[in-house]
Formats: sequence, structure tokens, C-alpha cells
Amino acid sequence: MFEDYLQDAYDFQQVAREYARNGDARLARRHFRAAVFCIASSMEAFVNYIADSFSKAKSIPEHEICFLNDKALVFSANKGLQEKTEYHQLDDKFRVLMKRFQGTFDFTGQTWNRFMKFRKLRDSLVHPREADDERPLEEYKKEVSEGLSATIEVMNVISQQIFRQPLRKQLLDLMPE
Repeated sequence: MFEDYLQDAYDFQQVAREYARNGDARLARRHFRAAVFCIASSMEAFVNYIADSFSKAKSIPEHEICFLNDKALVFSANKGLQEKTEYHQLDDKFRVLMKRFQGTFDFTGQTWNRFMKFRKLRDSLVHPREADDERPLEEYKKEVSEGLSATIEVMNVISQQIFRQPLRKQLLDLMPE
């Protein structure tokens, strides 16, 4: 699913740019927001895909799989060892994967900073503080483009380290030059 969401995000971004060129700010913002939500959904789907792969293969410790799946192992005298729901932030899940499989990733570098800036954009849309979306179209254009690119770059690093191969070429081609 994460691949479909990335492609959807790219398509929404292209439509938004066309509306912006034609002067329809309302429809441009609508499509930029759709792109943001698709990118965010792709991140969730990507982590879930990886967690499911590890769960089936039993190739990493159970507590790490639980972390990726928003679970925690809890022991009590009455019930023994059980799983309980425990939500973890998506960027923390990415950090866990990067540290485990790509120990040299620079969390102060440009890619991670663009990734985190995009997360802030997503958070501002999911938890709005303003009554209306007045974000300038040029800001949307820049932040969505950089966010899509950073997300694909981070996913590609993780894919190369875990699966020993990059993301599919059609996904890498979605990154702006």
C-alpha cells in the first residue's frame, strides 16, 4: 500500500500545481492537503509492512516488533505475559529502524530535517490551530515537494539496509530533481 500512497501523493501534488497555475487557490490547497495525507499514510503503511515482515519471519526480537506495531509486552502475576496497546510516534519508529539497520544515518542532516519539517506540516493539518487554511501556495508547493522527496529518501535507505535493495525505480522517479 505504501507505494500506492506515494504515487497518489505525487498525482495530488501535480494536480495542485496545475490548480495553482490556473489561479484556483482553494482547489490547489485541497489537493496539496490530500498529497500531505497520502505521504503520511505511506509512512504508516511502510512501517506496518516492515513490522509485518519481521513478525512473520521472527527475525528481530519480539519487543522491537511490538514497538513497530504500537504494542508493549507487559507481565503481571495474574495474567502472565501479554501485549497491550502503546502508541509510538512514527518518527520514533523510523529512528528505531534506522539505528538498528543503518547505524550511520545522520539524524542532523538535510534529509532527516526535511522529513521532520514535513511531519510538522502534517501535524499542523491534522491538528489545526487556525480556522482556515491560508498557507501560501508557494509554501505548500515547496513543503510537499520536499516532504515527498525526504520521505522517499528515508524509505529508500531503510529498504536498502533491510531488504538489500532500493525502492522500485518508479517510486524513486517521484522525487523532484
